[in-house]
Amino acid sequence: MADMQQSLKKQARLLVRSRLFNVDNGAGTTIDDVLMKHSKAVRILKARVVYTTETAGTIAAGTISLGTTVGGVEVVAATAYENSKTVGTETALVLAINEIAAGTMLSCRHTGVASAAAGEVYAEVEYSVHE
Repeated sequence: MADMQQSLKKQARLLVRSRLFNVDNGAGTTIDDVLMKHSKAVRILKARVVYTTETAGTIAAGTISLGTTVGGVEVVAATAYENSKTVGTETALVLAINEIAAGTMLSCRHTGVASAAAGEVYAEVEYSVHE
């Protein structure tokens, strides 16, 4: 176990981002994005939502999730967006699993809110590749 931990410390941290999501694309409307499908196994180190424009209105009915299937929630369960976030702030996502097998897709699902709110976000995932 110590050898594996030492090996992971030496590996580069890589970053992948989803497309930009407009949070008020419609109540319950979903948009899916494939973040990656790596040829080697990967370890998810961190995941977060980044707010790229200030959010206004109540956007907590909107969610984001990560999975290994379209609409999947096995990596990160549906997590609500936060109201009144400023540009550049983030919401940490809680990982349910952090190992993704080689050749397995990692996807992101955004679920929007009614058009009375405003703001844009993306999901960002830090990971390392198993050698």
